[in-house]
Amino acid sequence: MLSVVIITRNAREYAKSCIDSVLEAIKHKSVEIIVVDNGSTDETVEILKNYRNSINFIQLEKNYGVAYARNVALRAVNGDFIWILDIDTVANREAADKMLNYLENNLDCGLCSCRLQSNEGEVQDSCRHLPYPKYKIMNLLTGKLKKTKIKEKIEKINEKQFYRKELSGREPFEAEYVIGACQMFRKKILDEVGYLDEKIFYGPEDADFCLRINRKGYKIVCLPDCYIIHHYNRVSNKKIFSRMAFLHFKGLLYFYMKLIFSYHKFQIL
Repeated sequence: MLSVVIITRNAREYAKSCIDSVLEAIKHKSVEIIVVDNGSTDETVEILKNYRNSINFIQLEKNYGVAYARNVALRAVNGDFIWILDIDTVANREAADKMLNYLENNLDCGLCSCRLQSNEGEVQDSCRHLPYPKYKIMNLLTGKLKKTKIKEKIEKINEKQFYRKELSGREPFEAEYVIGACQMFRKKILDEVGYLDEKIFYGPEDADFCLRINRKGYKIVCLPDCYIIHHYNRVSNKKIFSRMAFLHFKGLLYFYMKLIFSYHKFQIL
């Protein structure tokens, strides 16, 4: 059985298209869909209640963060395989089938993903090297600076953290981590590495999870010959001094401490 895990938070503009696409993508499969709402205050819950016969819906009273909400769903799964999706994605059958088949036929793969792209076809930087400080600083600068030669130089240097050449190809490739918008893995991985780290409220719980899987000897793999649509709602980068940006920064600091004291894999430059 395949268990699809989705969390929501004020996602009224995405909820229907996401759930509809998942239901179509996994039609005729042995599957369950678990949706956890993280304290939405808009119409998201009302939309999801229309799918009560198709999904296992769990409603939390407030926003407990990405890792906590996903763990609520992960502890409820019954499938042998788990597919984590963000609510702002649009799935399809080809991607679901190819990722599932790859996991079934490649036991050295601990987690896989596919190419993520916008509705207009723009390929996103969903496969990355670990989020060391140098990369996060450059991400911030490229997001806030106006188009100048300095920004162009920073963007050129910053490209090293991504796998853009590999994403433009057709062959599976290894990455240090893939973002949590689309991750598929065997349920038994949770027995080996544990659940998502709930001390990280919003990012980089996905990088931490991939790192722990990799340290157990498994590969993190992306399949660029299939894709799903991702609207890519970058909450933490919209306002530098917002609460979400602060929680993201706090999560990064915690992750860096783990890199130093637990993983011994920390890099400043």
